[in-house]
Amino acid sequence: MFEKLKKDPKMKDLAIKIIAVLIILSVALLSFDVFTQSKDGRKQILDEDGGTEEALCAILTDMKGVGEVDVMLQYGEDDQISGVIVTAEGAGDPVVQNNLVNAVRAVFNIPVSSVMVFEKDDNANQENGGKEK
Repeated sequence: MFEKLKKDPKMKDLAIKIIAVLIILSVALLSFDVFTQSKDGRKQILDEDGGTEEALCAILTDMKGVGEVDVMLQYGEDDQISGVIVTAEGAGDPVVQNNLVNAVRAVFNIPVSSVMVFEKDDNANQENGGKEK
């Protein structure tokens, strides 16, 4: 049966047209997926062991005047971050506090009112023998 299809020019032409249509449909579906995705290049990295918090702490700690940082994230109904609490050694300085709020707001695209920044308590760290919790 395949021998007849290989020798028949009409069947060859039909097979080529079918293959061409399938290729065109594949390209159309892929381009539709690409063009309908969000244009926002930021992506949240969420994992079970707190990777988002660790990454945020590392970034905020690198900022001038911030010092040691701890972060807690609050998730809303659709697993989007709805609130953030930051404790930092340098948060007693209003400029540092403002920089922390703006950094967190920019990363998670949340309103300033959803970000709370507090100065770390030096006594809490000393009570633990200088060790982290």
